[in-house]
Amino acid sequence: MLIPNYFEDLKTLHVNTLPRRNYFISYGSVEEARESKNRRDSNRYQDLNGDWNFHYFPNVRLIESPYWLQEYAEKLSYDTMTVPSCWQLSGYGQIMYSNTEYPIPYDPPYVPYENPAGLYRRKIEINELDPETDYHLNFEGVDSVFYVWVNDQFIGYSQIAHSNTEFDISDALQTGTNDLVVLALKWSDGTYLEDQDKFRYSGIFRDVYLLTRKNKRINHFTINISLEEDLNQAEITLAIKESQNITSYSYQLSDPSGKIVTQSQASIDQPLRLEVENPKLWNAETPNLYELILDTGEEVYRQEIGIRTVEIKNNQLYVNHQSIKLIGVNHHDTHPETGATVTLENQLNDLLLMKQYNFNAVRTAHYPKTAEFYELCDRVGFYVMSEADVECHGVVDLYGVGGNDNYNLIADDPHFEAAFVDRMDSSMVPFMNYSSIIMWSGGNESGYGSSIEAMLKHARDLDETRPLHYEAYWYRDRTKEFDDQYIDMWSRMYPSVEEIEAIYFSEPLDRPFILCEYVHAMGNGPGDIYEYAQCMARHPEFIGSFVWEWADHSVNLNRRTDKEPVYRYGGDFGEFPHAGNFCMDGLMYPDRTPHTGVYEHRQIFRPLRVASHNIDKGVFTFASSYDFITTDKALTLKVEVYDLEGKIVDTLDLPTPVINPQEKKTVPIHIFSPEEKKQVRGIRFVYYKKDSEIELGADFIELKHYQSKFDHSDTTQPVTYKETLENFEVSLPNGSLVINKGNGAIAQIISNGKELLEKPGDWTIWRAPVDNDRRIKYEWYQANYNRTATRVHEYHVEETETGIKLTFDAVLNSVARQNILHMKIVWRIKNNGEIDLSLHGEKDGIFPFLPRFGLCLPLKEVFNHASYFGNGPYESYPDKYHANYLAYFEGDISDFYEPYVTPQENGSHNGVRKLTIRSDKESEIEFISEKGMSFNFSQYSTQQLTEVTHRDLLEVEPISYLHIDYQQSGMGSNACGPALYEKYQLDPVSFTFDFSFKI
Repeated sequence: MLIPNYFEDLKTLHVNTLPRRNYFISYGSVEEARESKNRRDSNRYQDLNGDWNFHYFPNVRLIESPYWLQEYAEKLSYDTMTVPSCWQLSGYGQIMYSNTEYPIPYDPPYVPYENPAGLYRRKIEINELDPETDYHLNFEGVDSVFYVWVNDQFIGYSQIAHSNTEFDISDALQTGTNDLVVLALKWSDGTYLEDQDKFRYSGIFRDVYLLTRKNKRINHFTINISLEEDLNQAEITLAIKESQNITSYSYQLSDPSGKIVTQSQASIDQPLRLEVENPKLWNAETPNLYELILDTGEEVYRQEIGIRTVEIKNNQLYVNHQSIKLIGVNHHDTHPETGATVTLENQLNDLLLMKQYNFNAVRTAHYPKTAEFYELCDRVGFYVMSEADVECHGVVDLYGVGGNDNYNLIADDPHFEAAFVDRMDSSMVPFMNYSSIIMWSGGNESGYGSSIEAMLKHARDLDETRPLHYEAYWYRDRTKEFDDQYIDMWSRMYPSVEEIEAIYFSEPLDRPFILCEYVHAMGNGPGDIYEYAQCMARHPEFIGSFVWEWADHSVNLNRRTDKEPVYRYGGDFGEFPHAGNFCMDGLMYPDRTPHTGVYEHRQIFRPLRVASHNIDKGVFTFASSYDFITTDKALTLKVEVYDLEGKIVDTLDLPTPVINPQEKKTVPIHIFSPEEKKQVRGIRFVYYKKDSEIELGADFIELKHYQSKFDHSDTTQPVTYKETLENFEVSLPNGSLVINKGNGAIAQIISNGKELLEKPGDWTIWRAPVDNDRRIKYEWYQANYNRTATRVHEYHVEETETGIKLTFDAVLNSVARQNILHMKIVWRIKNNGEIDLSLHGEKDGIFPFLPRFGLCLPLKEVFNHASYFGNGPYESYPDKYHANYLAYFEGDISDFYEPYVTPQENGSHNGVRKLTIRSDKESEIEFISEKGMSFNFSQYSTQQLTEVTHRDLLEVEPISYLHIDYQQSGMGSNACGPALYEKYQLDPVSFTFDFSFKI
């Protein structure tokens, strides 16, 4: 092999890299530093992004010549590769999504013999070489390892995919054109430490740039903040850790308004201590930032500073002496067009969207971000758990060695200790001056052992001011003794609320508890946010939780086109191993269109809520969830008024009550007179981000119970019936109703001589499994729930004064299985045209809980519009309804479809008291239910939604499928989280299903 094999050498992590320093970009003047808000504006920054020459080698071990040298370069053919980017998305190598399983054989430190490599080449123009200037080449992310040459001179080597790496290339440069070559390898010994749940991309995927550094300069500085107990005086301490050829520097500190607070000269030998009177404090709600400018005479540096305290006391997390909760989300760098390469605009868009859905914290899953991301978090206002680029999850999938019992295989291996420590160092040193980072995380899902302990000890030595987090301490070998002083909080992933209560809150805790991952947001879900939020509210020591995760990962096959996106996930590229669609687990679609689950989060964590009210007296008690600001500084308040039919009739602007953080306040609000109130069914307080139309949550107050009744006038006409071998045909005022004798379900509805059903209806318990059914569905399939039929044992007909009564004694069962349900089905067809169903069911308890129970009516496709009074506007289920409210909603059939990338049950609405299905021929069917029912209106059959794997492969059917359900089971988060709560499982001993309808 023509290059030294550093990539399989655990003793060689970096070659010729510069010592790590805090991140900064130098500027040429104070004015440039203060006016520039983007590093690319600095005249000391040369952007090396763009088009590079690229050659792909299937195996680095078979490279015939040192093509990184100019003598051999012309022997290669080159394509153009955009830097930064992931080479798989340009057609090189295998696109692969894997979760826990290693994508290579487990043989550390060795990697597959066939190890692909990408040779990148570009020119750097240097007009004039200044002997008083050093030239530093910076890489912010290369996966997995890389070698660098400049003008045929070997510069160095480095690993850690998500890492700032800096080389001094001064001695290799020449005036004029310079040849820069990078050889990036797909696999390395670092691959064993980078087994994160994501697409496995390769190449230079983050920015590359050249910095010109003057010889008289500061290389590394740290900033620490201390505050007096009353928070009225702060001290900013600046320590120069490394400098060269200078003895002093000047500084100026400006407050958040831009006013200079202090300025002077300082010596590099002594820490600089700056006193700030009555500081404007930083927190996620008011991210005030001071600006510190340092000037050495030849270089100028700018650092934004948030004055704040972070501490754990009383087993709680305090910021500025206020106990806070981290309402967090896990955030990968992912984009359907560009993979792991994300722009500053992508990241800012994500953070602003997170604010809209009431998040205040981000976990950088599972690696550090670029410095620009932390700058954005400082400015936008987020509490950040910044994580090291460490994950060794693949050890649990090794054959026959114990699964999770094998979790500590690498973590307890001293050969990896240096690599673990290096990765912790890499994740901290550049970013220690960012105020948004309030805790460090030692990585993810890597077990626990001596090497992890060494890593965490190093983290403590680097920074004693921030807490340390590491979840996989849970998997330590309990037969060994470890020092838990480096674990500042008990952290878990996906325990149930019951488990949390039993393990952590049945006795006093000795440190806080946190969920670094919970409510796995996959597909139609999650359905259990509320239970966790209530648990967190009950316990001050429960300091926060991070949803898994922010956005779906996918590859858009139509990238770089204007066509509708076609998303693909694991297994769609012929890779092995793969984890299927497990990467489609975000609150947002790949393009950042919101899933309905994110509205649940927004509502459950709304910043203001109605705690109690007295409508008659016109008084309302509001509770604020803010920690630092009064509600009037953050919110605009409006109230919507709904009439007796549930339709919005008025929207009023209200003055926002001034409520202090974490307090309640009762305020008088007179919305309408007693006479006007008689025509009002409910009011809805809506909370908007101040001076915007961005909704942050709402509270609906019902004043009157909705009266379920038919719109049609009563036209009494004695009904008659005819019995055939197959059906009962019952007359209606304007048509007839056909009930099948074999299953007791509606076989046909005829109105004005036209058939309304495309084919006979039937009773059903099957739904297209949602992603969170991925475990229970195997029991459902084993029970043949997807193949059920109804068998009527006995039936009889009765003529009454009000009409015809049809009674069926029936069972619902499946081939090779015993009866699942026993049902007594009673249809009453009244002389006034109303049809009532009363169904009593009894379930055999040996079977698993039901996906749903209801009646499916395959209507003619002309039925394409629905209006209803019930839960809306979003889809709703027993455990996923908090973002909804009971009112009148309507839409075309396509509006009731939620386009999950993996087709599944979607678009259901529960709590429905009245439903009207209309055709474009002005025919309509009205359903009413006093108890409330659920309905689903779709252009796709349950069978198609079950069998088709991608939404773009669905075909609109010439049938409008209407499901009238007694109920569905909840959504939960069991794709990765706990089993669905029993109270949300449709598992009745017996039940009664009633509704009425009229043509």
